[in-house]
Amino acid sequence: MKVLIVEDEQGGAQNLCDILLSINQEIEILAIVESVKESVDWIKSNVKPDLGFFDIRLADGDSFEIFEQIEIHFPIIFTSAYDEYALKAFKVNSVDYLLKPIEKEALKAALDKFHTIYANKTSTYHELLATITELRKTASRRYKQNLLVYYRDQIIPLSILDIAYFQLENEMVYCLTHRGDKYQIDQTLERISSQIDPELFFRANRQFIISRKSVQSASQHFNRKLKIKLSPAPKEELAISKTKAVPFKTWLES
Repeated sequence: MKVLIVEDEQGGAQNLCDILLSINQEIEILAIVESVKESVDWIKSNVKPDLGFFDIRLADGDSFEIFEQIEIHFPIIFTSAYDEYALKAFKVNSVDYLLKPIEKEALKAALDKFHTIYANKTSTYHELLATITELRKTASRRYKQNLLVYYRDQIIPLSILDIAYFQLENEMVYCLTHRGDKYQIDQTLERISSQIDPELFFRANRQFIISRKSVQSASQHFNRKLKIKLSPAPKEELAISKTKAVPFKTWLES
């Protein structure tokens, strides 16, 4: 079985590859692509895979945009964290999903479903498109407007619009407001990323999720990276990899 993986987090992609091969060593990973643009280019230029694993949230948008740019004629298993309504939409259209972090038993069950339901299908594009249309409606309603933050013995509802960036520091997640106030958040960056509007926030790297309003400037760095100046300024330098540089600039000007 030939597999295409669309995933912008190297750790997540490697974990998926490892589990797939532990289930079936004959699985062939054709490619791992990290963005909407790379996915569209790869699908246009290569023989279609038997199965695709698409992370929903990517550096330059969401994987639903791939279906708006090109017809997909192979089955997809989505990976992400979506609400119950979205999951029902996946089920109705026989599109499976995997909740991160991906576990071996869940992945094995998804592969079994692929073999029993999708193996004899030649086209799933229209079913997928119907699902994606429904999911987009759901997604527009699901983004958090407030997050709970902690300050001493208080739990405070903080507006998303007040947050300049989220930062992983000493294995703890904090947010810094545009006024310079710092609060602890009892969630991972991955979980936060799935709850906030990607039009407003960008996952810069493993340590930072930044808001558009916090970005003051970007400058060329070595190895085609971008050095980002934020306000308020973090203690450590923020650099965006060359892989995410183009998606970042697209996000910044959109």
